Amino acid sequence: MKSVADWLQRGYTEAVLMETGMRRNECMKRLSKVSCGLLLTASLLIGAMLSGCGQTTDYTAEIKEYQNKLESLAAENEELKAQLGITETQSAEETQTAAETENQSQEMVSENQTTETDVQQAENTDNSGDEMKILVLGDSIWGNYRDDTGVSARLAACLAQEGKNATVYNGAIGGTRATISPDDNEYKFGPASDCSLGKMVSILRGDTDVEMLQGKAAYDDIKAVMDVKDQIDVVILSYGMNDFLAQAPINNSDRPWTGFGTALNSGVLEIKGIFPQAQILIISPNYASYFPIPVKNMGEKALYNYASIACDVAVGQGTLCVDAYDNLGVDAYNADEYLEDGIHLNEKGRSLYAKTIASCLLYGTAGQISGNNIASFN
Repeated sequence: MKSVADWLQRGYTEAVLMETGMRRNECMKRLSKVSCGLLLTASLLIGAMLSGCGQTTDYTAEIKEYQNKLESLAAENEELKAQLGITETQSAEETQTAAETENQSQEMVSENQTTETDVQQAENTDNSGDEMKILVLGDSIWGNYRDDTGVSARLAACLAQEGKNATVYNGAIGGTRATISPDDNEYKFGPASDCSLGKMVSILRGDTDVEMLQGKAAYDDIKAVMDVKDQIDVVILSYGMNDFLAQAPINNSDRPWTGFGTALNSGVLEIKGIFPQAQILIISPNYASYFPIPVKNMGEKALYNYASIACDVAVGQGTLCVDAYDNLGVDAYNADEYLEDGIHLNEKGRSLYAKTIASCLLYGTAGQISGNNIASFN
């Protein structure tokens, strides 16, 4: 009787034939099945022999049964090979050829997968069609911080997470208002109206020299915008806090630029004429408090009145809108967490603010007040 090693060697040879035999007829398919049977039966035989090592149980009958099965399968295997005209030399050659073919196929699949992956990565990182140029006109909420912790930088970072390559031109200047002083008009800007929305519109329209802004933090950005006015995609208007502090009239139909709502409305109309291709986003003043008493409860005209009128202008003009007073998530209960001095946002507050703005730009609807959908941003 042949040794177990002989049976295993033979079973291995016939199993390899299975790999090359798939290109033949049904007879060859049968050969493959027989080869697999040889391997399986040989394995069971070894298992039975090994399980008896060191034990007194007699596995002779079980081993004999497996040996008989191996002999029967081997005989059938030889008969099938004879029918196919396969010699041992041919088997070895075909086995090698099959192995080489399989390796080549695997390499081709691997190359194709790599190519597809590279293409997909290129598509995911190609932002050539997702350029966005944003102009911001506003007060110190945007203007005070122009580093990586500022709202402009944080906004660009949020948009980048969604595949938008944004350039933010920060034309905001601290202390400015949407309104002008009652002593000034839209063509004459005194100190109190310096850098107001009316003056910024006059500069962008070309009626006032941009060089008037020299020495201001926004000078470089506004000057750069003058060369790309037809490429601006979004104009953000963020006013109201200083209008409230100055107790500017809520509206003034006789002299529109002196009332907050009428000035903001006039500004939107001018911006539409200067940047007809751009979306406009109006942001109301955010919640603020000087002391434990909220600002909204102080003064002849409450801060929320200015926030409300900003949203009214946005809805009426069909622009994007963020109600930073009610929807930012800053209120009397957590003001210390987000405000550094009762008015201005701290770093955490600026991050929250930027995420809210990005959400509106990506998912907001013109003519509607956006919520605070910031879950998708880090």
